[in-house]
Amino acid sequence: MRAAQTTLRRPALLLPRRAERPRRECAGTAHSGAVWLFGTMFLAGYLPGIWLGRGGVSALGQQLAAYYTKSPENAAFAAIFGTEFSVSFLQLTAVFLCGFCVLGVGLLALLFAARGVFLGYCAASVAAVNGAAGLVQYRLATIGSDAATLFFCLWLAGWSARLAGELLNVICGRATRETPGTLRRLAVRFGAALVLSAVFSAIWTFLAFVTAKIGR
Repeated sequence: MRAAQTTLRRPALLLPRRAERPRRECAGTAHSGAVWLFGTMFLAGYLPGIWLGRGGVSALGQQLAAYYTKSPENAAFAAIFGTEFSVSFLQLTAVFLCGFCVLGVGLLALLFAARGVFLGYCAASVAAVNGAAGLVQYRLATIGSDAATLFFCLWLAGWSARLAGELLNVICGRATRETPGTLRRLAVRFGAALVLSAVFSAIWTFLAFVTAKIGR
């Protein structure tokens, strides 16, 4: 009798777990889909940025070309590190704050597209003013920091978009119990992204100094 009762109870215990799996799988799929969307928006903005800066005749393009091809050997380590980290900090903060807006997904898409336009414009301006050699110097000086910042922003943007979607559901009357947990995970990842970005900025600045001294 006890064995029969135990057998009858097991399906009831398994039902809630089976019901939770589709929800978790859907959340993971939505997270990865948002990351792919924002990465695509970045690439979609990069190409128009190259087209805008291909002439290199604007004052802004010439200033950017002069800034990115300037050697860091005469600058202080703290100044270069502060510049590198401030760029990452502003982008990560913007991605984090988009999660608290019901239109956060659209704002994140525009943010990544704008970042792509800017980087494409910088690369095209450097190539137009300083030629292929200047473009290679620009790439070597910025590819590490730009790639790391983009990675951290995409990693954070998936959770930011998830929180924005859940806030939209709350306004539409479809509140979910996962919202506090999503907010906590987003805040933890924001702090981790800031720490990792600071460490990477320090390492990249040190490598830039070493490379500049070897190249003299």
